[in-house]
Amino acid sequence: MQMGKRLAAWLSVAAAVAVMLTPCAVTAESVDDKRDELADLRDEQQELEEAISNLTDSVEDQQLKVSKLNAQVKNLEDQLTAYEETIASIDREIAEKEERIFTLNQEIVVKERLMEAILQKLKKRVAAIAKTGNYSSFQLLMSTADYEDYLLKSNVLSRISDHDQQLIAQAEREKAIITQKRREVEQEREAAIAAKEEQEQLKGEVDEQFNKLEVLYQTAYQEKVNLEKKLGTYEKQQERLRQAEEAVLKEIEEMLNTEDGKTVGNYNGTMVWPVPSVNQISCTYGQKSDYFHWGTDIWGPGIVKDPIYAAADGVVVKAKWNDSWGWYTMIDHGVNSNGVRVMTLYAHMYQPAFVSVGQTVEAGKTPLGIVGNTGNSKGAHLHFEVYEDGRRVDAIAKGYIAKP
Repeated sequence: MQMGKRLAAWLSVAAAVAVMLTPCAVTAESVDDKRDELADLRDEQQELEEAISNLTDSVEDQQLKVSKLNAQVKNLEDQLTAYEETIASIDREIAEKEERIFTLNQEIVVKERLMEAILQKLKKRVAAIAKTGNYSSFQLLMSTADYEDYLLKSNVLSRISDHDQQLIAQAEREKAIITQKRREVEQEREAAIAAKEEQEQLKGEVDEQFNKLEVLYQTAYQEKVNLEKKLGTYEKQQERLRQAEEAVLKEIEEMLNTEDGKTVGNYNGTMVWPVPSVNQISCTYGQKSDYFHWGTDIWGPGIVKDPIYAAADGVVVKAKWNDSWGWYTMIDHGVNSNGVRVMTLYAHMYQPAFVSVGQTVEAGKTPLGIVGNTGNSKGAHLHFEVYEDGRRVDAIAKGYIAKP
């Protein structure tokens, strides 16, 4: 996984939905605050791991284990957010340092030109004094390798006018400023190098945390199922989830039968892959060992919080919570050339959708939300469904989407 690509994608989505704040100067305090937040979350993670390791197989402890596993999931998700924010803050810090280095170098060039002009004036004055016979021009101009230093320190200073003395004083000030600015450039350069090294280390840690989170999603889900089976509530829970999905299907059917629901545009016949950052399918449409899977699950390493885009042009008809699908949204794409109404559904989003009911969306350009693990989910992924006249169909077999 390339962290830079992930950050760029995530930030572009944030900009598209206008959640980015006006950029401001990054202070050491703001970056340090993020580092402190990360340290606190790591400490909390360690405490949760220790607490889980001390639990027994009793029902009470298993209930507590499920709770603490969910707390661990939340902790790791918060860590990933803090990591991304810290990396982005350091990125801005590096950019500011590089801008500061550029500005300082420009200022040094200006000061060096001013210094050269002053020295040229002094050189002419010293040469003029030498012509009086008191000093040899050759001795004055050639007896030292550091002509600038000679002008500022030699006894010839006692022979020149007040105006020349002012030039000397100005030259000394400009030389001190140049020296200081060069020192600042080196300090900024060293700080930028250190920040880049820290950033690379954090990016490596992010990959590790994503791997931990993937495993933890599975563990937390399985422990929840085990507990439900032990308590005898598993079948009842599954039925509740089925009813939650059926309720949405009924809503869709009712919508299609209303006059307003029949007023739609035309589906243009093409769809794009809704999560461009990954290209793996973790579960296909169709009958499985003990259930029927009604959609296509799109997955990839570290997919959590990756942007989800509209698969085709259309209008948002649902953007809400469902116990089975978690945070989800649904888009109406209109009627195809065969008179069939085409819709798509995007489930298990990390948080509420970025779009709202009635909003027009554009294929591959409108961000709908970010990938998550909400609802009845075993891990972060996008559960993608295609509907024809309110009936779910195989998006791959029907040719709506193709694995990139």
